[in-house]
Amino acid sequence: MTRTLLPELHSPATRQALAEAVLTVLDAWGIHPAKQAELLGLADIAPLRQGQPLPDDPGVLERAGHLLGIERALKQLYPDDPASRHASLMLPAAGLDGHPPLLIMLSGVEGIKRVRALLESARKTDHE
Repeated sequence: MTRTLLPELHSPATRQALAEAVLTVLDAWGIHPAKQAELLGLADIAPLRQGQPLPDDPGVLERAGHLLGIERALKQLYPDDPASRHASLMLPAAGLDGHPPLLIMLSGVEGIKRVRALLESARKTDHE
């Protein structure tokens, strides 16, 4: 049987570590706390504070995982240029009908997945 991290995601310590990782990424992207909450699906809840674990909610945990995947893809596309990496989320993207990735991501989990897929395909094309 393949072992996954899913059972450990229910642990408060794991969810706290995940919260710290995703908040660090969102802060580096320059995302306002209210928009951070929106990206994580927490718009109806107060924005996360440092040291607070993510809720034990599958939707929130899925979003956090995709956001970290987006950051990983951006780091691979722009390994030596954090400013370009983060600015690319605010600029119109041809693969997103000219919309900035952040705008697409704010439309919900499907938008976040769409941006991640686009970046991961660009990363694969870039490395071929």
